[in-house]
Amino acid sequence: MINFAPKPNAVPASKPAEESRFDRIRRLAADKHRQTDAGTIRREPPKTGDKRPM
Repeated sequence: MINFAPKPNAVPASKPAEESRFDRIRRLAADKHRQTDAGTIRREPPKTGDKRPM
């Protein structure tokens, strides 16, 4: 007589990702953008004199 048994899972099921790859990329880009804005010191361009010949 033949006994049929279910196959064991060869690959264990991985846990679902908490956030998608695209969400992670967007979050990292937003963090990087926020860091560059926070550390930037805005300076006015240097004043140049009149360059016309006298």
